[in-house]
Amino acid sequence: MSSKLSASSAIVTNVQRYSLHDGGGIRTVAFLKGCPFTCPWCCNPENLSFEPELSLKENLCIHCSPRPNGALCTTPAELCPTRAKEIMGTKRDVNDLLEEVLRDRIFFEESGGGVTLSGGEALAREPFVQAFFAAAKAQGLHTALETTLALPLRDAKALVEVVDSFLVDFKIANRDTSKKLLGLDPDVRDANIRTILSIGASVIARMPIVPGFTDGLDNVRAHAAKLCELGIVRADVLPFHQLGENKYSYVGRPYTLHDLKPPSDEQIAKIVAILEKAGLSVVIDGE
Repeated sequence: MSSKLSASSAIVTNVQRYSLHDGGGIRTVAFLKGCPFTCPWCCNPENLSFEPELSLKENLCIHCSPRPNGALCTTPAELCPTRAKEIMGTKRDVNDLLEEVLRDRIFFEESGGGVTLSGGEALAREPFVQAFFAAAKAQGLHTALETTLALPLRDAKALVEVVDSFLVDFKIANRDTSKKLLGLDPDVRDANIRTILSIGASVIARMPIVPGFTDGLDNVRAHAAKLCELGIVRADVLPFHQLGENKYSYVGRPYTLHDLKPPSDEQIAKIVAILEKAGLSVVIDGE
């Protein structure tokens, strides 16, 4: 992880407008670059590195520059005529990013939406998250943070003051398996949840359902029990998809789940039934 934490700027790969599943209403989602975790199913591999990196879409390349003996394209990304080559990640400051987000204010007001920060792991840039959301709140925007919440918090109180909704991942319940496969300690997450709930945070659990990894019913039951213990009342069930598959080759990363199929409707129904039986409110795909 880069040690350069700044309250004024962060590396952003994408600002996605008109998003419907990231915190309620119509939202604009900014994706912060960088994540210390290693989820095999990650659908945003361009956000794993903490630094800007080159993306090359071979299917868009028209070979406008000589590439003898299999050499890499030498055309600078900024001159690529088809945008086959791009630099993923641009340094954005708080005011610059907020100005872009505010273009969508009318959609937020009409739908009860707002702005969401995602990643990567946005909390790896906690000072920027706090500063950006403070500026957004000053403009009357609803704020949501998509996070594992599995990193030490620098200032929980300041964060809770500016985040209207924490959308927190619950992936693999078994601590040893989670730490080994994902590099993620759920005990850190749970301690942070207890802290932020104690000072008034709103927390929604998000459960990615990935066949062979998180779809086991014992895993779901363990999550349900933990949510009830923590006092969380809503769980968003997020079925696995392959929408991020092609992006791995674009940034030169290996992808091992090409043959993995999304969970069936029957499997999702069983998971929803377990969660509802535990007294949780369940939303499929989030809102």
